[in-house]
Amino acid sequence: MRSTAGKLLITVSVIALAAGGYFYIKRNGEPAPPITMRQTGESTNDGLFVRRRTIDYQTVVREAVAEKASFLTMTLSGDIVRDQDLKTSIKFTPFPDSTARIRVKYHVEYPIGYVLAPGKFRVTGGADALVITLHRPRLIARPSVKLLAYDILESGVLIDEKVALLDLQQRIQPEAERLAKAALKRHDVLPTSERALRGFLTPLLRRAADGADPPPITFEYR
Repeated sequence: MRSTAGKLLITVSVIALAAGGYFYIKRNGEPAPPITMRQTGESTNDGLFVRRRTIDYQTVVREAVAEKASFLTMTLSGDIVRDQDLKTSIKFTPFPDSTARIRVKYHVEYPIGYVLAPGKFRVTGGADALVITLHRPRLIARPSVKLLAYDILESGVLIDEKVALLDLQQRIQPEAERLAKAALKRHDVLPTSERALRGFLTPLLRRAADGADPPPITFEYR
């Protein structure tokens, strides 16, 4: 003999709210009673336990940069023109020093970015907002320098042109490195670098949240 209760069909549907990662259960077509949240992160509904989905955004960020000792955010480039004086002499002779004046033009590129090695940054916050604390953008490699052109303004009698060019190339590299400090002080370096790092992390956070909008990212500097 079949019981009346056996004929009842119990419909259970699970609806996921993507924005918050919550679930609720509805029975027999009737609205579910209110869900109460426990401190453990689980919710109870009429005796049933439904685990709340949480996202560890801090871990997502740390894992994203785990293998990046540095993160290139921008490359500043430009041409620099300098007048260089070259002087040579023949030792143990009465001849005066020979001096030449050469104008050089060279191209320099500054790779700028964040240092993201372990211990060089910190991530705090959660679902409402993330704060990344790190050092300001800096050179993450030596400047790239290329001699473009030169013009001899004053020629010295004892100056060998090939030797002079070699001397000039040895001079412009350290000069470009000295000028890096001024390049890093440009007003566009900080916002451009923040935009680049934020643009790298945001899609990863959105993917971790199954397409939901990730928390905003702000930066603080040591």
